[in-house]
Amino acid sequence: MSDIATINITEKQLDLLLSGLRYVRSAEKLRVEEPTPEYVRTRTEKLDEISTLVDALNSSPRKQSAAQV
Repeated sequence: MSDIATINITEKQLDLLLSGLRYVRSAEKLRVEEPTPEYVRTRTEKLDEISTLVDALNSSPRKQSAAQV
């Protein structure tokens, strides 16, 4: 995943996106299926992709807006 896309979202939207990713990660972890080597491999890949995306979103620079008084 070497391509980087820039999106403009608010902190509230980022929190919502991260919450959705946590839900998807939990759903994948709780999925019940026969633990075949193929299933374990694809599950691990999905969880790694989710983790990478969460890390990228958490470490992306954010514009600091002026404090509103």
